Amino acid sequence: MPKTLNSLMKHLRDSGISIGGSSQKRKLKNIGYYHGYKGYRFAHKASNRLPITDFSQVAALYDFDTHLKALFYPRVMSIETGLKNYTLEAVLKDSDSAYFEDIWGKSLTDYRTYSGRDYREAWGRRQRLRQEIDEIIYRYRKRDVIGHFCDSDKDIPIWAIFEVMTLGNFGTFYECLDARVKAEIAEDLSMPTNLDSELRLKEMIYVLKDFRNAIAHNGVVLDVRFQSGSISLKLFQFLKQETGVNRIDFTDVTDYVVLLVYLMRCMCFTKTECKQFIAGYEAAIEKYRAELPFNVYSKIIKTNTRGKLRALRQFVSGK
Repeated sequence: MPKTLNSLMKHLRDSGISIGGSSQKRKLKNIGYYHGYKGYRFAHKASNRLPITDFSQVAALYDFDTHLKALFYPRVMSIETGLKNYTLEAVLKDSDSAYFEDIWGKSLTDYRTYSGRDYREAWGRRQRLRQEIDEIIYRYRKRDVIGHFCDSDKDIPIWAIFEVMTLGNFGTFYECLDARVKAEIAEDLSMPTNLDSELRLKEMIYVLKDFRNAIAHNGVVLDVRFQSGSISLKLFQFLKQETGVNRIDFTDVTDYVVLLVYLMRCMCFTKTECKQFIAGYEAAIEKYRAELPFNVYSKIIKTNTRGKLRALRQFVSGK
């Protein structure tokens, strides 16, 4: 039987969390028991319970997470759009066509560089991409951006498909591109030519996918529980070498700030824009450091964060 707010408050008190009064009752109602309390009582995984003693701490964690998502969302969306546009330009140049069938035959040919098992895996990935594209077209057939071409029985240009493509779809598309196209994209982004940038960019896209989805679907972001798989050690090393920020491992959200700022600079966002973003993040973590007990805050934000942000600002100033 569903619990009333009063019985939920009693349950929290029975669990050792102080809660009472109309304002905390209203806050619990606003954030929800399952998305609110149950979502913020642990860090990273359910077995890592936070030492929460008062509902005000749950509310502060919820507000902290909401604050971060509001800060990150426009930057992530701008980077997603930028990555798609850089890729689109390289693909159009390489294939000399705006249509998927031509691009499929000329530019989405990464599988040809492999043999044996690797060839079969790459070939299978390319076929899955084809299926994903067909599903995208069918799903959005009534939207103007796709429907206009379907209704007039015209080939659908790649830019229209990119408009409705998810970041996961885009990651598969990028992965299937011929090496020469990936190299063109990395060069256009001013990424280094000696650090396997094409592969690192693929890894960045998939890291961003999980991050972006958590933000867009209102998942918990501040403790990076949204990660769907392991992240390459080589990406950690790449970002360290490029930005000068040490101990990057994506086990706290600060490392996602490093990744966003790196890509912002690759896309020629101004130094002022990047520094404002860093300052916004720093202001957020300082605000909630003051509102949360250290034994809660330190399980979310690492003690080396200030040093990372200082190094990140130096990277922005020098690049």
